Amino acid sequence: MADLVSKRYALALFEAGMELDKINVFKDDLLKVVDVLEMEEGLQKVLFHPKVKKDEKKELVDSIFGKLVCDEMLNFLYTLIDKRREKLTLQIKKEFEKLYNEHENTIDVVAITSVEMDHQLKEKLKLSLQNRLNKKVNLENVVDKDIVGGVLLKIENKIIDGTIKGQLKEIERVIKGA
Repeated sequence: MADLVSKRYALALFEAGMELDKINVFKDDLLKVVDVLEMEEGLQKVLFHPKVKKDEKKELVDSIFGKLVCDEMLNFLYTLIDKRREKLTLQIKKEFEKLYNEHENTIDVVAITSVEMDHQLKEKLKLSLQNRLNKKVNLENVVDKDIVGGVLLKIENKIIDGTIKGQLKEIERVIKGA
């Protein structure tokens, strides 16, 4: 149920951003709001607590985000508070980003490697993925010491395992199956 509600609010915000030609501003502002919420756990507790009055929550939101985000984003946050949907802010951001990426023909890719990829290698992988997927690629490199070598790609809900560990497991599976 929460997913459906989050999608509706994200879609409403996205459509308003398109209509007002402020889609990039809305994306940036929503990211700022979520970043603050994720950094300040105490703020989440107060803002998401059901016994804190709506007016107090709005004052808190105004004092923190009043000068940080545009008026439309502030009004959106007030609407979430009025409808008791403020807990959905983090999920709304995720859904909004999906809509934004679809609109921009962009895809997020996470490349998990054993060591940090240098800039040149990142760009080469990014270009290769863009050509294969026919989309702009936002590439994030995550370091995981458990990976012996190679790269594990996470593209939306797909995983492409190009790691040595993955190849060894595949060889083991083939040998056991023989």
